[in-house]
Amino acid sequence: MTRAGLVITLLALALTGCAGPKQRPPVRFESESWTFGSAPGYKLTTEHYQIYTTLRDQVLRDALPGFVEAAFENYARLVPSTRTPAGRMKVCLFASRSQWEAFTRRFTGPRAEVFMYVRNGGYSEHGVSVIEYVAHEITFPLFAHEGFHQYLYHYVNAKVPAWLNEGLAVCCEGQRWGAVGIKEFDPWYNPLRRNDLAAALAGNRLHSLRRLLETDAGRIIQGTDQSVATYYGQVWALTLFLRDGANGKYAAGFQRLLSSLSTADVEQHARASYIWSERPSFNLGEDLFRSFISEDLDTVAREYQDFMRTRFLGRG
Repeated sequence: MTRAGLVITLLALALTGCAGPKQRPPVRFESESWTFGSAPGYKLTTEHYQIYTTLRDQVLRDALPGFVEAAFENYARLVPSTRTPAGRMKVCLFASRSQWEAFTRRFTGPRAEVFMYVRNGGYSEHGVSVIEYVAHEITFPLFAHEGFHQYLYHYVNAKVPAWLNEGLAVCCEGQRWGAVGIKEFDPWYNPLRRNDLAAALAGNRLHSLRRLLETDAGRIIQGTDQSVATYYGQVWALTLFLRDGANGKYAAGFQRLLSSLSTADVEQHARASYIWSERPSFNLGEDLFRSFISEDLDTVAREYQDFMRTRFLGRG
C-alpha cells in the first residue's frame, strides 16, 4: 500500500469512530536497521515488544509501536497477567508472502507445511508472532488476534481450550483508527467476522455448540475456507454471548472463567467437572464450559442461536 493509500484507509476507518475516544498519545520506541536475507528492514523496540519488519512505508511503520502497546493494554484488561517474561515479545511483520514463507519454513522446520494452510499469513509459535502484510484492514486485525495468543504464552501460560482462546483473540481484532494510529479496540466492531457469521446463519451452516467446544483450531484451519470463516465467526459470537447475551445470565460465570486463567489451573476445574459426570471421555473445552458456564448445553445452544440471529441477522 502506498503512503497515500494508507492515509485514505486510516481516515476511512476513523469515520466509523469519529465520536469515540481521542487519539492515543504517541508511544516511545527505538528504531534501528535490520535485514532479512537481502531485504532491508527495521527493528522497532517498545516497552513490551521487539518488532522486526521489512515494511518500507514509514507512515505504516511508525504506527506499529502505538498499535502493539495499545493491543497489550487490551489483552491485559481481558486476562490479567500472572508473570513477567524475561524479555520483550518478538513480532515479525513481513512485506510479502515470499518473505513470510521463507521465514516460516526456517522457523517451524518439519511443521512448516501445516502453517502454509494459514490464510493471509499470520500465526504465533513458540511465543513469536509472524505476520504477512496484505492490507491494513486485513493485517492489523490479524496482528491483534495473534498478539493475544502470544500474550497468553508469555504473560499467563494457562492451558486455554481453542473455543475460548480463539474467541477472545477474535474479540481483540475489532479496532478503530484515527488519521495517524490506533484509537481503541472494540470487540463488537468486526465487519469481516460479522459478514461471515451472517452468511453462515442465512445459509444454515453453523457448527454445533458441542463441536465448537470440542474442536481444536489446528483441525479447523485445514477445512474449507467457508468452514474456517464460520468457526471463527461463531467463537467470536459465543464470547460476546457469554459476556453480554441472555440478559447477563452467563456473564458472572464467564468472568470467573477469565479470572481463573490468571489464578488457577483451568484444567483441574475441567477435570473436576468430568470426574462427577457420566461422560465417556474428558475434553478440556467442553468440560471447562460445563464447569464455569452450564451443564445444560442444549439450553445454552438454543439461547446462543437466538442471540446470533437477533444480533447478526436482526431477527427476534
